[in-house]
Amino acid sequence: MLFADVLVSQQIKQLLINTVNHQRVSHAQLFLGQTGTHTLGLAIAYTQYISCQNRTETDSCGVCRSCLKYKNLAHPDLHFFFPNALTTKVKKDNESASFYNEWREIVTETNALFSLDDWYAKLEIENKQTYINKNDISRILEYQATKPYESEYKVFIIWMAEKIYAPMGHKLLKILEEPDGKTLFILISENSGQILPTILSRLQLVKINKFNTKDYTDIISQKLDYTPEEALEIASITDNNLIDAFHVDRRKVMEKENFNRFISMMRSAYRICYFTNDPKKINFHEIAVLIKELASLGRENQKSFLRYALTLVRKCILTNCGASELVKSSAEEAEWLVKFFPFINKENGDKVVNAINEAIRNIEQNAHAGILFTDLILLLGQLIQYGDKRLHK
Repeated sequence: MLFADVLVSQQIKQLLINTVNHQRVSHAQLFLGQTGTHTLGLAIAYTQYISCQNRTETDSCGVCRSCLKYKNLAHPDLHFFFPNALTTKVKKDNESASFYNEWREIVTETNALFSLDDWYAKLEIENKQTYINKNDISRILEYQATKPYESEYKVFIIWMAEKIYAPMGHKLLKILEEPDGKTLFILISENSGQILPTILSRLQLVKINKFNTKDYTDIISQKLDYTPEEALEIASITDNNLIDAFHVDRRKVMEKENFNRFISMMRSAYRICYFTNDPKKINFHEIAVLIKELASLGRENQKSFLRYALTLVRKCILTNCGASELVKSSAEEAEWLVKFFPFINKENGDKVVNAINEAIRNIEQNAHAGILFTDLILLLGQLIQYGDKRLHK
């Protein structure tokens, strides 16, 4: 992959190019970027540039033997590690290498611009936790002890480093601190707070920010042939997320589904706590159907739904704080926010956020989904009631 193909700021590209041309390549780096940034593409372009046999001042040549192997993700000194789990196809001893064909396909098809959920869908993982597991760590230790085959560096790109299986993380510490001089580690993460602090302290940070709205709309207008008006609407819908821009139709469907689920969840919470003394007004069948639906989504989709719920809660908080100009919403969301935002305010906003974050953590700990969502609905009802100023006059 060429730097020219990577959708990040020219400043970041030049920073990395300079480390190569000035021989200041750090042996262990963290590429940190939010979901929707082209962080993986940047890592591939950077390591291709390092290995290129005829690089220029601005990019890889793209045609030398090394570049052609990088294009096919088939360079013998390039190693990828990523979250994985047992599947119907791989029923034991799973590791990243078990899914390399799927990895090559998704990276090639999307120009390395895809999300963790996209990867799970590719593997057809539904209700399983994924890790960069002990087999992967053992493989890293094995490979790093060998000499490079063709290039100056052995390259290890660890995608979603927050998914490193924590009990095995300490085994990486020594090689990150004292690697072979010809070894390069690039860890890619969306949340550095979930990486072991001892690992984090050994990495040089490269932060990749989202584009501002003007640059974002310029890019998607050029790449996807949108009018300026269409591009601006997509920027609002996707919050400047490049992945969603390239899958905007799918994003709309998923967001619509989560929006309807969120409304049902909050409506159920409202009714349970406001009509305790009049149970006839509570549709228990509807609540049971909702809980069954949420429980059937699978862990990753449950977390996606709750993360979406957090965005709506934060929009309510911003609106209550007089910062509605910072809120980007679809027309349907905006119509709903006008009615609902008074119930999420400074009295209860932080508690609602904490409740949803705690639910996400419990899902990651394999909590029973039916019990979890039942408890969450009850708790949200109490918090909505607590935040209703009419009840405290």
